[in-house]
Amino acid sequence: MLRSFIQIGACLCLLGALALVVLEPAAWPALVGAGLLVLGTLFERFYYRGGTAAAGTGGRWQSTSEKFLDEESGALVTVWFNPATGERRYVGDGAAPPS
Repeated sequence: MLRSFIQIGACLCLLGALALVVLEPAAWPALVGAGLLVLGTLFERFYYRGGTAAAGTGGRWQSTSEKFLDEESGALVTVWFNPATGERRYVGDGAAPPS
């Protein structure tokens, strides 16, 4: 949800910078900065999306048989493993795979 608001704000900045450049061509650095902001938010949205697919659909993350009770929340936690990086994530049981 927050990502969407940031993306919308970045696009509005880009539109404002574009209007500014039409009125005053010397304001092109604002257009470049706003363009980089939009590209950065798009990059973040798609680059860090990996691993959201379920393990059975060929996603990078695999559920392990390791489970434990989180003392803080009282919820059952499953350990997910990414064989490509060796990274482990701890996800509440019944929640979506790590993203």
